[in-house]
Amino acid sequence: MRTLLLLFFSIILVSCNHFEFSPNQTFDNISLKDINATNLKRLGNGANDDTVKFVLTGDSQRSRDETVQLCKTVNAMNDIDFVILNGDITEFGVLKEMLWISRTLESLNRPYVAIIGNHDETGRGRESFRNMFGELNYSFVYGGIKFIAHDTNSREYGFNGHIPDMPWLKQQLKPEPGITGYVAASHIPVNSEDFDQNLSNDYMKSFAETPGFLASLHAHTHNFDVYYPDNSGIPYIVTSSIGNREFLVIQIVNNKLSFERVPF
Repeated sequence: MRTLLLLFFSIILVSCNHFEFSPNQTFDNISLKDINATNLKRLGNGANDDTVKFVLTGDSQRSRDETVQLCKTVNAMNDIDFVILNGDITEFGVLKEMLWISRTLESLNRPYVAIIGNHDETGRGRESFRNMFGELNYSFVYGGIKFIAHDTNSREYGFNGHIPDMPWLKQQLKPEPGITGYVAASHIPVNSEDFDQNLSNDYMKSFAETPGFLASLHAHTHNFDVYYPDNSGIPYIVTSSIGNREFLVIQIVNNKLSFERVPF
């Protein structure tokens, strides 16, 4: 009898790694890891691609059914290079939510990258995001365009003056050989009360002073918007939420950016 009990508890202990014990857990044996880096390697640098065309979406949160439909719609488009999921992957920053959406997005036939949103920083969501997707601030180059993905969730840091990370951002905006244009992508738009307004002028000025800067891309509000907060002529573009069944297709040709709203 004692041997049977020991065997039973041994099986339970060995099996524990397959279950999530706590909403505070940030990684387990079934979690995906380094999704952004893996997908960027798959994407490549697009050196021979003279047309950059990608999907901008965000705020998947509780919208798994809509995310399934988004994947089907994107997969039916033959000319999409990649997808940007611009924050609020989750509602509560829980690992299980992140895994739920990321597993759904595996059905995309194009690479995707994720950017952290304010809901993703709830609880231990920041650690879960790092484990599953990678760094909160990162950049990549495709077709000569540098995409700068960064954390603008200022409120989640108590408006401490360091989010967005302006020194890092300015470094990313410096001229580089082979780079013809720049696109910034972050969850919180600069005109939101959730963005650190003490940094807003420096933020916009940094973009305005960068030759070839094309657009600043956002989500968060759940509704499409495009606005011009200064006299630079740079568009600040906000995509609708996945739950509202709409995304943007953005195209860059000869360093000219255009976009189309796509219902699904």
